[in-house]
Amino acid sequence: MGLIKNIERQKLEENLKQGYKAKAELNKKICGDFKYVDGEPSISGLKRISKPSRRVYVNTKNIPLVKSGYGVAIISTSKGIMSDANARKNNVGGEVLLYVW
Repeated sequence: MGLIKNIERQKLEENLKQGYKAKAELNKKICGDFKYVDGEPSISGLKRISKPSRRVYVNTKNIPLVKSGYGVAIISTSKGIMSDANARKNNVGGEVLLYVW
C-alpha cells in the first residue's frame, strides 16, 4: 500500500487522478476514481515497466519521454517516487516503475 500512496501523491502534482482505493487482496487490483474531462478519462493507458523478473533502471540522461512528452513515467529514486519531469529537475535517476498516458 505504501507504493500506491507514493504514486498517488505524485499524481496529485500531475493532476491526473482524483482519488483511489487500494485493496490488499489476492488479485492485487487497484480500484480508482479517475478524473474525466469532457466525458473522457484523463488516464487512457498505464503500462508497468519494471517487474520482479526484469528491473529497468535509468540514469538522468536516459529518462524516457512517454508518448512524446504527453505521458508521465513514474520513477523510484533515492529521493522518493517522482515523475520523469521531477527526476530530471532533481538530476536523479532510478527504477522506472510505470508509464501513464
